[in-house]
Amino acid sequence: MELADHDISAQDRDDRRRRNYPQGYGLTFPVADYRPWDIDPEFLGLFAAVRAHTKLDVYRAYSLYMLGNQTAKTTGAVLEVGAWRGGSAAILASVVRPSTVYVADTWQGVVKAGPRDDYYKGGEHADADIDTVKELFSSLTLKNYRLLAGIFPEESSKEIQPEETFSLVHIDVDVYLSAKDATEWVWPRLATGGTIVYDDFGFYGCEGVTAYVHELMNDQRMRVITNLNGQAVAIKLR
Repeated sequence: MELADHDISAQDRDDRRRRNYPQGYGLTFPVADYRPWDIDPEFLGLFAAVRAHTKLDVYRAYSLYMLGNQTAKTTGAVLEVGAWRGGSAAILASVVRPSTVYVADTWQGVVKAGPRDDYYKGGEHADADIDTVKELFSSLTLKNYRLLAGIFPEESSKEIQPEETFSLVHIDVDVYLSAKDATEWVWPRLATGGTIVYDDFGFYGCEGVTAYVHELMNDQRMRVITNLNGQAVAIKLR
């Protein structure tokens, strides 16, 4: 089965085919036929504009786009922890405006890698900077955002007012402790019915995030849904 050009890059596709996966991992090819992103010109234009600024494939990007559109009808800000070059944050800011999107990253690579993480050691994905993110948002005439530089939440959450609440959170941090710390900080500020999306749940090399999401599945305060995009979605019940 071949994927469309905008689904994943040819290099990524070839790398995955050559990979020697451990038990429980391997390429997945969902058999569903409905591809709503192909007939959504607003999304296609937006995705084309941010494609070089995100590691998300079209499936995860469209999922965020749809969640953002639903969030736009509710109250509360949006938070992204782990932004890289700003592509996914720009998608969210485009569809939830005028709500504010807080965009948090160290812009110095992955932090808090530890014993729960098999692949990441720290410092990966440092090939981005805050000015690149600013330029992207400016090119899309987006003004409903705030950039939070530093380790989240220890260093950068102080830029968020204590009374701020959130309706949608995107956590894309690659490692166990960063995902846990971000979740525990935002949970009291997440509206009932609010959503947290864990980008890294279903990906080889991000076993720490996978393990953390499995821990959350025992938390009766939320409902956790996983999908074949690789994302996990937690919805706050109370």
